[in-house]
Amino acid sequence: MQNLTGAELIEKFGIDYFHNASTLGALSNNALTYLLENGIIFQLDKGDQLFAYDSPGDNFFVVLKGTIQFYKAGKHQSTHIRNYQFGQEIGSVAMIGLHNRVGDAFAGEDSIALKISCSLFHSLHETFPTDFGILLLNLSREMARRLRECDDKLANHNITH
Repeated sequence: MQNLTGAELIEKFGIDYFHNASTLGALSNNALTYLLENGIIFQLDKGDQLFAYDSPGDNFFVVLKGTIQFYKAGKHQSTHIRNYQFGQEIGSVAMIGLHNRVGDAFAGEDSIALKISCSLFHSLHETFPTDFGILLLNLSREMARRLRECDDKLANHNITH
């Protein structure tokens, strides 16, 4: 795993690339640039660990390229729950819920992820309040989609009484 700079990514992909990311969509160019320049950007090789079970949930990540696989810790084993693709975020539930990670995240292929810490999240609120509201709406939409996905799985699961 190595770090990249926001300037490198903007030069490589162009700012419009990031507007196609569901978590970052509709943010202004200035806010996107601010997040990319002030966040930590990781380039991960397939199999690299992004975060570990029980680590502090004081940040979240936006997948900028590739796939991040999430494994939820259970009583006896970890279970693959989902793959996070370009534009999706992973880890905001722990950050907003003020709890530690409930599983492990690994790069499913060579990937790039933007780490947004609590302090950067707060700083975005102070510096770009309108964009902060848009980001919160995007995060809320993603959580709502995941809740619906879980509800659908429960509704379609055959339970014998």
